[in-house]
Amino acid sequence: MRANSFLALAWLAILLCQGAAAQATEADPALVEWGRHLVTAGDCAGCHGPSFSGGAAIASPIGSIFASNITPDKKTGIGAWTLAQFSDALRKGQSPSGDLYPAMPYTSYTGLSDDEIRAIYSYLMLGIKPVANHPPETRLPFPFLRSAMVVWDALFLKQGHPTGAIAVTGDQLQRGRLLVETLGHCSDCHTPRGDLMQQRSARHFGGAMVGGWWAPNITSDKTGIGGWSDQQLATFLQTGHTGLAVAAGDMGTVVSRSLSKLSKDDIAAIVAYLRQVPAVASDHPEKTMGAVSRPLQVAEIEPAGESGWQAMLGHDTTQGDILYQSACASCHGVDGNGSLHQQHPSLRRITSVTSPAGATLVQVIAHGVAQTINNEHILMPGFRASMDNAQIASLANYVRSQFGGIESNLTAAEVADILDGQIDTPWLIQNAHWLAILTLVISVSVFLVILWVAVQTLRRRSVKVA
Repeated sequence: MRANSFLALAWLAILLCQGAAAQATEADPALVEWGRHLVTAGDCAGCHGPSFSGGAAIASPIGSIFASNITPDKKTGIGAWTLAQFSDALRKGQSPSGDLYPAMPYTSYTGLSDDEIRAIYSYLMLGIKPVANHPPETRLPFPFLRSAMVVWDALFLKQGHPTGAIAVTGDQLQRGRLLVETLGHCSDCHTPRGDLMQQRSARHFGGAMVGGWWAPNITSDKTGIGGWSDQQLATFLQTGHTGLAVAAGDMGTVVSRSLSKLSKDDIAAIVAYLRQVPAVASDHPEKTMGAVSRPLQVAEIEPAGESGWQAMLGHDTTQGDILYQSACASCHGVDGNGSLHQQHPSLRRITSVTSPAGATLVQVIAHGVAQTINNEHILMPGFRASMDNAQIASLANYVRSQFGGIESNLTAAEVADILDGQIDTPWLIQNAHWLAILTLVISVSVFLVILWVAVQTLRRRSVKVA
């Protein structure tokens, strides 16, 4: 009987394995295609790369976090993960290898439904090729241990509810909510952070500094997209540029790999949902002094004197107007009004000029813009290799004051902080390592003192008894 039972169980196990294999290799093509759409809308390639094999370093205030391999490779990717394990990673921040850092936006993905999780899983397992790539291990300084994420999750993760998402009714708004709050995880960049790097839900989408870039206010407040028409917003999301803004940095990647691939109905749903989000004033409003409106004369900004042309040829000038004339005027015009059909936008209208702290303008001057969106190349050269921090500061000050009406006094040190991503980081996070060590030292010292007092007390008592 025992032998027959063993054979029956073995046969059942074989049948179950065959059934699982059949399910894995004969997945519904419609389900895989739906998963592809969800992965595209979620911009998974933005971090994990076009092949999804990971390895890119994601900058954060607590150190670099390396994107994992999410191809179906069984040794270095997620090929050995079950659907339940995959679901826990996306919605709870818990993977088979340990707790995840919120650079993986599980606080947003927690809003995914079971069916959506299954579709994404099917696409990643069956719709892409396995790639054998073992990304570098993320090693963050003490106290930012993976085990500490249990406490952080208990405080700030609301399972099933993306941080800051609002309740809406109707198919279009619910679709927009999914695309904006869950898949798009827009709040990860556009919502400011608290002292423990949690999203400040009361400031939802109110704009934030991320890695030295300003992620603008995307609520309908006047400091956000309140002055944008629905068409302007839709055009920006689909193409990455309008007369008001150009998508650069990570936002350029989001448009290139994700938003530009969505349907017009998806884009319309995103716009409709954003209009429903409560308006929030930016934490960093700019103080303007009124932009110069009169047209400039080339003679006013041409190098003057014996050292003028030598300074320009030697690339050692820190005079903002000369730097602008030599590096920017050929595209944006002497008067900053841009080219005729705005392929090169007007610096008097584009939002990056007036970005808080000059962060986005400094980043664009340093790194330029290089994106291919819908077969259209958006290119502006960066000047990081040819200008030092003092020159970038001077050029940014000139552009902001001359064309943006901003009283700008950026210094070389501030430019360095912007380019290093060390701006607007909570004090507690900046000093967490040393504070944790100090707390540990104090705790051990207090324990030793208590232990010493206890030992001395016992000795006195033993002497009295003797």
